[in-house]
Amino acid sequence: MRSRVGLLVLGSMLVACGAPPPPARPCFQVQGSTELRAKDAAKTLDALSARIALSPEDEALRQPKSLDDVRQILRRDVVYLFAEGATYAGRTNTVDGRILEANLQLLLGESQLVASQVLGKQAAWVSGEIRIARASLAGEEGHPSTDRARLLAQLVRVVEEGNAVADALGAVGPSHLSRGAEVVRALRSEAPNDARTHLLVAEVHRLRGEWASFDAAMSAAESTERAAPAPALRYLRAMEQLERFRRPDRGATLLREALAAFPKFVRAQAGLVLMAQTPRAALRELGKLKKMSEEHYLVMLLEPTLAAEQELLRVQGVAEPPDASP
Repeated sequence: MRSRVGLLVLGSMLVACGAPPPPARPCFQVQGSTELRAKDAAKTLDALSARIALSPEDEALRQPKSLDDVRQILRRDVVYLFAEGATYAGRTNTVDGRILEANLQLLLGESQLVASQVLGKQAAWVSGEIRIARASLAGEEGHPSTDRARLLAQLVRVVEEGNAVADALGAVGPSHLSRGAEVVRALRSEAPNDARTHLLVAEVHRLRGEWASFDAAMSAAESTERAAPAPALRYLRAMEQLERFRRPDRGATLLREALAAFPKFVRAQAGLVLMAQTPRAALRELGKLKKMSEEHYLVMLLEPTLAAEQELLRVQGVAEPPDASP
């Protein structure tokens, strides 16, 4: 009995002296699984893709029959066919095939994460209008009765849909980046001196924010470029300004220079949408992207919200701050 009392006293002294208490059980547990979330996300994106009407030229590439078909998918930036193109390219079991597979997987993963990021920016841009919309619609019964109420309801709907898609894109995108990085690791052994391998290595390090390794890969890639920098090199340098140095203005300048040299560089125009600082600037860059690739992820996901927000401002007589960007 005395020993038990002693232990209790000792325990009280340790607590009083600041000894860490035994770990407590968490008051809640996260339910669900990563696998289930990924499956739900894939279903969301499948439903999204089902709404896309590809052009006849793009539709003809849905089941690629050669690496030339895969190059066409990449050149035309048909993001909805990147997975099929990557699968076919990987099955050829050639260096050229693996380079195309890695390119498509990395581009698909990045485009999905960029779209998710831009959708998040979009929600932040219109967060004030969304709050007002929900408060205003709380008193509405049945269908909205005025143009303003209809626009408010539309804005709430498209933002909520966009948030769901953003979550799905954020869940699925990393799996493509993981597969792309796996192929790049093989290429570093198989084709270590190929300029395309250096670019892919730089791409992987940029996406991960591994800047010292990015510098080494970019030096190797740029040393093989004897003429003007390739589109991919220009894009990587532009995104470095945004992601490493937090200079979207400088990044946007580099992307515009890339577009001047390569007018059909869809990826660069999508980057300008990401770097836009205001809804008005984003809508303008989105219009340019639509002319280049009407079915692009960003066009389909952003245009409804940005257009609804601009129309709502017009109906309410609210002036948007002047846009100083070019």
